[in-house]
Amino acid sequence: PDRGIVVTPNLTHKNRIQDVSRYYNISEATRVCVNYAMNMTTVRTTSRVTNTPRLITYAAVLALLFLSAIYFVSSPKQTSFEKQRKQADQGVDSVSVHSMMASHKEAISNKEAQHDPMKITSSSISYLSTSLEYYHCGPPPDSSTTELLLLHGAAFTKEDWKTSGILEKFCDLNNDEEGGDLTVTALDLPVSATGKELEAVFDALVEQGVLSGRSVVVVTPSASGKAVVTLAEMAMDDNEGVLRKILKGWIPVAPPAVQQASDDVFVIFTRLSIPILAIYGDQDSMGKKVTDKLVRLASAKGVELEGRHPVYLDSPDEFVQEILQFLEVKQL
Repeated sequence: PDRGIVVTPNLTHKNRIQDVSRYYNISEATRVCVNYAMNMTTVRTTSRVTNTPRLITYAAVLALLFLSAIYFVSSPKQTSFEKQRKQADQGVDSVSVHSMMASHKEAISNKEAQHDPMKITSSSISYLSTSLEYYHCGPPPDSSTTELLLLHGAAFTKEDWKTSGILEKFCDLNNDEEGGDLTVTALDLPVSATGKELEAVFDALVEQGVLSGRSVVVVTPSASGKAVVTLAEMAMDDNEGVLRKILKGWIPVAPPAVQQASDDVFVIFTRLSIPILAIYGDQDSMGKKVTDKLVRLASAKGVELEGRHPVYLDSPDEFVQEILQFLEVKQL
């Protein structure tokens, strides 16, 4: 009625209803239409049969549309932006959980590695403003463990102890139920290092917990022997404590520094009761001279193995066996 619409029903049955175009009042028009619908019951049977199913269908469709409208109006709408944000949040949560699980597994793996005395790990220390890398295996150091320090010659690095299988052979000794009692540390200490630098490295390893702080057995192939020889020279200058502090035993493998040092340097090993195992190859004439000098001046045990100057690489099994026997006999 507010738009001037006139209700005008189909006037097919003119004798049964009047023209309602004059009813501008919506209530009056509605009343007339209702009366018209009620009067339709008198229509002949054919018309009722034809129109009734159609009305029922229309009513059902309207009811379905009405219920659908109620459902969509009452349900909370979710925009595409909200859907994307929800998916993104779920993705972040999934990634976060995955990252946490991965970090947890890595932490467990690292913890197990730290407690596996047969596991070879790598790390580094800082000494005298210099970084030094090393390999290590063995149980946490204590008063019952034997600590072995491996240096290397001029043409080699700590990697040679690993690739030769020697480091693994030592580490495999820790496979008993009690976790073993041998710790092994292979250093990349330069062959130019002196006794002072060896002491600084020792202190850094102790500070990092790699070594216990008790004296260790040091293996010095070839040029690396300079570090121990100069350490002994430091001890001669009224500083015997520094040699006691670091050396529990010495295993030189044909170091030229022995030939270059004075005889008096090696007497201190006997005075401090520091045992020496001097090893050389049967093809290394210079190595034999070094061994003979240490046997004569420092009561060293001399051992000849098959091989060249780096005899530990030519006879690795025999080299390891000689060291283990030396550690056991000397109770190191």
